[in-house]
Amino acid sequence: MDIVKLKTRFRTGSGKSYTRKARVQGWIPAVYYGHNRTAKIVEVDANDLLVLVRTRKTRNLVDLCLEEEKGDSIAIIKEIQRDVLDNKKFLHVDFQHVAMDEKVTVKVQVELVGIPVGVKEQAGVLGHPAKFLNVECMPVNIPEKISVDVSGLKIGDSIHVRDLTIPDAVIKDSPDEVVAVVIFASAEEEKPKEAEAAAEGEGAAAGTAAGAPAPGGAADAAKGDAKKDAGAAGGAKPAKDAKGAKDAKPGKDSK
Repeated sequence: MDIVKLKTRFRTGSGKSYTRKARVQGWIPAVYYGHNRTAKIVEVDANDLLVLVRTRKTRNLVDLCLEEEKGDSIAIIKEIQRDVLDNKKFLHVDFQHVAMDEKVTVKVQVELVGIPVGVKEQAGVLGHPAKFLNVECMPVNIPEKISVDVSGLKIGDSIHVRDLTIPDAVIKDSPDEVVAVVIFASAEEEKPKEAEAAAEGEGAAAGTAAGAPAPGGAADAAKGDAKKDAGAAGGAKPAKDAKGAKDAKPGKDSK
């Protein structure tokens, strides 16, 4: 793996006010630490760091080019903090010193190579759970990436960490961790279909409920009809014949 040079210098100040001004001037605050070494506050050239990120070499060894370190300023990037709203705006960098005669543990990208048989011929889907693996090795043996051939995988097949070997390096992750797996496509699509059917069912139920009369509506209607009947009965007038019969005087015969 190539060693990338980064223009770095020791910071002459500290605090939020200083670091804010440094960023405006093109310098990103950073810290440089290591085993049996005192942590030192430094700042790295923003343009150099941007080029490093764009060329995807953040996993490479980095030479901080610190004159005070007398050529012993090789490090790896442990963390890059970025602005939440602007991913291209760097806030802080952590550098860990690397001794060229001591082993280091670094994260290495996993690259899947080929198209699985289960995808081409069986309409399967390729999963890639572990995109990075922790590798322990000497600095000169740090691999740029871990290439994994997945072309022979059928549906149900998987590749685990225990199936991988890296020259002059040891993978520190669990042997049972899955790196690549091929599964049925329908297994992934079934859940969305079920959710869609459930949503349609809920919508139909809601429509039926909206069109149906409100609870107690039939009872209220019955009460209204009863009131109408009662009103009609109360307002009715006696027939003329009834009135005539009431006012009629007894005849002579009745006397």
